[in-house]
Amino acid sequence: MRMRETDGNVVFLERDYIGGASSSFGAKLHRHPLLELYAACDGSSHVALESGVLEGGMIAIGPGAVHAIADSGKRGIALFIDPLSDFGYTLTKNALRDQRVRVLEAPPSPDGDIRQAAARMIGLVSGEAHTRPFDDAILRAVELLNEDDCLFDMDALASGVYLSKSRLAHLFSAQTGITLKDYIQYKRLERACRRMLRGASITDAAFDTGFAGSSHIASSSMKLTGLQLRRLLGL
Repeated sequence: MRMRETDGNVVFLERDYIGGASSSFGAKLHRHPLLELYAACDGSSHVALESGVLEGGMIAIGPGAVHAIADSGKRGIALFIDPLSDFGYTLTKNALRDQRVRVLEAPPSPDGDIRQAAARMIGLVSGEAHTRPFDDAILRAVELLNEDDCLFDMDALASGVYLSKSRLAHLFSAQTGITLKDYIQYKRLERACRRMLRGASITDAAFDTGFAGSSHIASSSMKLTGLQLRRLLGL
């Protein structure tokens, strides 16, 4: 696990997800192409939806669901999981059970050691394994976007799976429910976060991963995760 802590805020990365622990999560409604698991450390979590505020122990938010963490000033942990990875697809199916947002029981003692807390949250939705029902081209595209040397270039990606760009984009969205553009943007952000946690500046990480600069990566982070990246990373 790579981790960075600043002023009580923590950002950490495991192989399969990004996590944050904070009392100052962004309060703006947003949507992202991810599975998000959120648990307030006091066991009473609140998430704002377009229809009102949902309360529960731990709340699972699916890809595309408009929401915002509604526990400003209260410490909580949020995990952002790639729903198209083998690991993430199983968690998404178990956590949501075909719903967009679902209330789950609170993980035992979510406060304390961040690694143990994250493991307990994931443990609640591990359960039965599910096989990804995607075509080989989509599975290969997901694999390519996870490679360390991926340039996030649509031409190269389409060529790598032997489809045209338009056909790949259509098939990707139809089978996963996530637009290829949004998924690529998240994978770029994920890699940028990994570089920053290794010591790169936000500007260098932005340019290295195809963002226009620090403001672009900060706005993308807020849009995709609701997290104020600069504050959490102390940048």
